[in-house]
Amino acid sequence: MKGKLYTIGELAKLSGTTIRTIQYYDKINLLVAQRDSNKNLRYYDKNDLMTLQQILFYKRLGMPLKEIKNQITNFKEISDMKKILANQADILFQQEMEIKMNLVIIKAINNSIDINPEQEIEPILKIVSGLNKQTILEYANIEYDEKTQSIFKEKNDDYKDIIEFYWQWKQLILEASALKVNKNQYESKAGYQLGEKWEVFIRNATGEDPEKQLAYEKGLEQSHQWPEEDLFLYNYSKDFIEGAHNYYLKEKGEIHD
Repeated sequence: MKGKLYTIGELAKLSGTTIRTIQYYDKINLLVAQRDSNKNLRYYDKNDLMTLQQILFYKRLGMPLKEIKNQITNFKEISDMKKILANQADILFQQEMEIKMNLVIIKAINNSIDINPEQEIEPILKIVSGLNKQTILEYANIEYDEKTQSIFKEKNDDYKDIIEFYWQWKQLILEASALKVNKNQYESKAGYQLGEKWEVFIRNATGEDPEKQLAYEKGLEQSHQWPEEDLFLYNYSKDFIEGAHNYYLKEKGEIHD
């Protein structure tokens, strides 16, 4: 006995998409319909429904139709689907990092303007225009010693915390670079504000945990392995950050001359 067949309208209703969308998929040979020889009506079976569900799922994940056409698999081949999903997850992660980089750039510029509205904007734009939005991915190639790796693993179970730490750090070194390139003095209102941000950042990043502080110090010792962009920005802004941080602590009475 022949299995259940669905009209294009029934398929659209079951899948939650539109008739026009299914017609388009038929047109580009992504989901080819069966046709009645007499009336040339489109019909679909259970396998077509499962294929359409896969198409819509991959499309929701941001996969282009051309790529979906190449990747459509048999519903039972779970291992193949896992590979497809893993690849798409990598792509989405890269896109997420690009968005975070753009947000960091916006925040760094806005904060720099807020600190000193009179400064030139052109030098700041020059700094950020050449930034590589994929730089964070290069940290996967850094080789830490076993003790440092174990501390990072123990203290940072959620990789999202590490990523958030990175973007906060990136924003601050960009702000510091912008202040330095505009010849701001760290013993100033701008320096005080940056120094305060750096103090909060360090405390939040380490939680005043000695082992975590040691791990981040070890990370600094491995700075020669950092991506070229981050190493350049850090080396350029480091003296301003240290000076601004010390100025903040001195003004707060936490250190003395």
